[in-house]
Amino acid sequence: MEKILTAFCFTDIHNQQSMLDYPTTVRRSLIQAKELAMAEFGVADIALVGGDNISDYPHWNKSCALPKKNFLDIKQKMHVCISESAADGKVLYVTGNNDMILGDIGTAENEPYNTTDFYDLMDGAFGALPASERLILVSKEKPRELYWGAFHYTVNGIDFIGINIDPDTAFNSHEGCYNNETLLWVKNKIDEIDPDGDKPVFVVGHLSAIYYFHGENLCETMVNGDRTLFYDIFKGHRNAFYLYGHVHGESSCYRDFSSGAVLHLNERNEPLDANLQGTDSRGKDYAYSLVHMGGLRPFGRKYFEEDGMSGYGGETEVKHHPNTATPKLAQYLVFEVYGDRVVFYIRNTGSLEGYDQKDILKEYTVYLR
Repeated sequence: MEKILTAFCFTDIHNQQSMLDYPTTVRRSLIQAKELAMAEFGVADIALVGGDNISDYPHWNKSCALPKKNFLDIKQKMHVCISESAADGKVLYVTGNNDMILGDIGTAENEPYNTTDFYDLMDGAFGALPASERLILVSKEKPRELYWGAFHYTVNGIDFIGINIDPDTAFNSHEGCYNNETLLWVKNKIDEIDPDGDKPVFVVGHLSAIYYFHGENLCETMVNGDRTLFYDIFKGHRNAFYLYGHVHGESSCYRDFSSGAVLHLNERNEPLDANLQGTDSRGKDYAYSLVHMGGLRPFGRKYFEEDGMSGYGGETEVKHHPNTATPKLAQYLVFEVYGDRVVFYIRNTGSLEGYDQKDILKEYTVYLR
């Protein structure tokens, strides 16, 4: 069957504090991921950005006062980079927990502003959404700001639903959660667009659910919010895929096989099997699937090149922060949709042995049911 759509997925870029001094600097692993994806797959039909574009370095509750001009600068530079990889600049953005925190306290030059506001870029690329295709949330913490709780686009006949973290929970914890209003909206939207339960539908969010910790042990990470309601969104939609970020770095990278990024869950929300060295989904009776989009920033200092930025957060004393440098260990996701299947590819951007950009992981194919 002919290919219907190609999507690039970039998440957890974490442009950190020294990188956010004006003028801002985009993390090198994002630039590498974009260039490598285009070299291998050409121009995508859509690019998906999974949140945590800006970071909580060094502490989530001590790094909030990012001037608005800095945010607008990094927003523009990131979008120029990513939009080159997608036809007509179609880039879908969802919010990460760090995005919701950083910058939302005003500075001497600025009133508080919405650090998750990529809405104008999406309106420009996809066209403005009617009220029925997006959910608007009003923040109790910042009542002058409106947030998109969730939204729905269709590209090449394929449905994409973006789901965002509740702003009020994000302001008060490092994790945040999806609130029930948003979860119910997404559930109703999937039921509406996929009444027979067999269309491919991609829900793009930041928060992780279940993933492979250090490549072998399954870990449940969704600690806040109504988890039962979250999983219920996908019930009855056997070709639904939840694409997520949030977990990244050395504890959640894949080697040799892309299959570790894909989990098939049964009706009890349990993963079917280890699925770490498979190449396709044939013979598996599952209810829906979770797919990890990788991550473009590791944590340990040894996983960065020695080209760190200097200075951060407006401090007068210059400091060297190698964790803002080019990652040796970073991954992104590409997938292709066909009439009968979806093929997932995890790819490397760095130079670490075993995770070098020249190390090509085997793809994983999910046959539509």
